[in-house]
Amino acid sequence: MKKIGFIGMGNMAQALAAGFIQSGAIDKSAVFAFAPHQDKLKANAEQIGFSHVSTLNELADAVDTLIMACKPYQIESVIAGLGNRLAGKALISIAAGWDHQKYQQHITTDTRIQFVMPNTPAMVGEGVLLFEETNSLHDEERQAVMKLFASVGIVQELPTSLMGIGGTVTGCGPAFAYLFMEALADGGVACGLPRD
Repeated sequence: MKKIGFIGMGNMAQALAAGFIQSGAIDKSAVFAFAPHQDKLKANAEQIGFSHVSTLNELADAVDTLIMACKPYQIESVIAGLGNRLAGKALISIAAGWDHQKYQQHITTDTRIQFVMPNTPAMVGEGVLLFEETNSLHDEERQAVMKLFASVGIVQELPTSLMGIGGTVTGCGPAFAYLFMEALADGGVACGLPRD
């Protein structure tokens, strides 16, 4: 894994890209991204430090490992658009619901696949990154990907059958905890405590 490319640059991809680069796990010169909204992509590239490209094919040609970070409903058209450019690549999917088996139904090349369910605390090195046990990465490749993701949090391997509930707890759980903490703070302020 020498160069990684993000397909999509939404909140989760931004959190991962920023976390990978800030932690020093990968040099910013080895991180690329494509997203259809080029103005927003360029702004994110300047802020985070990755290189942006203008087409999906350009992204696939520039990297050996792709991170599928677009919306789940977009994946089939992305796979079709990439076609044979996926051959021989490692594909790390962070799209909910797209596990190893689902990709196997849509990809006919020798693409190696790993499904990972991250969460946004990865941006500050406090994420929980769930790795599906079933995958087709080479052993040393999988270790490198796990090491990269470990740079932004805790890596935990789960059976496919537990990825859904695991992702629900780690993905939505922090948001509920933050809401609860915010409500406690608001209650304290309402009763006279200073906000700070």
